[in-house]
Amino acid sequence: MVSFGVGMAPVESLEKILAVARMVEDLGFDHLVHADQRFAGEKDVFVTLAADAMATDRIHLGPCVSDPFSRIPAMIAVAMASLDELSGGRSVLTLGAGGSGFSQMHLQRTQVNKALRETIMMIRSLFQGETVNHTGSLYQLEDARLNFESRPDIPILVASRSPRNLQLAGEIADGAVIASYASREQLAFAIDQVRKGADKVGRSLDDVRLISWVYASISEDGQQAVENVRPFVTQALINTSPESYPTILQGFDSGLPDFLSRCRDSGRIGLEAAYSDRQYLTEDVIKRFSVAGTAEDCTRKIKEITSMGIGEIWLRCFSAPRSEVDHEKVIIPFAEHVMPHFTD
Repeated sequence: MVSFGVGMAPVESLEKILAVARMVEDLGFDHLVHADQRFAGEKDVFVTLAADAMATDRIHLGPCVSDPFSRIPAMIAVAMASLDELSGGRSVLTLGAGGSGFSQMHLQRTQVNKALRETIMMIRSLFQGETVNHTGSLYQLEDARLNFESRPDIPILVASRSPRNLQLAGEIADGAVIASYASREQLAFAIDQVRKGADKVGRSLDDVRLISWVYASISEDGQQAVENVRPFVTQALINTSPESYPTILQGFDSGLPDFLSRCRDSGRIGLEAAYSDRQYLTEDVIKRFSVAGTAEDCTRKIKEITSMGIGEIWLRCFSAPRSEVDHEKVIIPFAEHVMPHFTD
């Protein structure tokens, strides 16, 4: 049986978000995660999650992703332990590189792998009730302790496309949230990175939760569904480490890696150029990195993902291009027409 989750940015009214949270739970999803983003209309993620916790009974809740640059790691631990208490033990923390609001706050995303490593170490120790003294190259904590009872095994996941960060997930995290990769070739590459990390410390791949985090849209007009996820897939590809391009872009136009690199180097202008491009970023490219199309298309894609041994799918739902609203337009038909194929 496949476990499904929903991810969304909390940009609509809290009243609407809570209605969607209750609906997601009623439809049989197991996780609801919110983007920890800012300055594009998003509500604070932990306030939103607290409201979700009070409106639901069963579903697991958390940020996806929180990052150790816009939020101090120790304060992430305090917020997550508080959410876990409020929700009755339903919280799950997903960490990643972040990036939202960094330019406005003059933040630099540097030494991401090391930052995530130190963050996981500190947060896990705080969850376990320890007094933490940490002197790292990026963070310091002195005599820090939660001083309230916390579940010691709140799951800590790492979401990434980066080989190094996927290896880190295999090495020290409870799970790897494999972002954007939605084909056998891409997933084989990502899972191999997780396995390499696990092997470093004598862990088995079975010790690491594998979660597929995919951009999703469903419609009777399959081409429109693909266009709904196009901007988000495009941005993800531009933000992907170029060292991954030879593997994940295999079979596409040989000029695609250079095109993506030029767009990344050109900033906002390059991103807009990529949004409108159809020479390199063809429909087939967008499909490879998403679960988008008709119900039949989406069912086939989920079967492809689960054939790689992945039993959890989190859907980042989009109902229109560049839209962060009306998630129910994707959630409901997905629950009605796709999920029943994976209930056994």
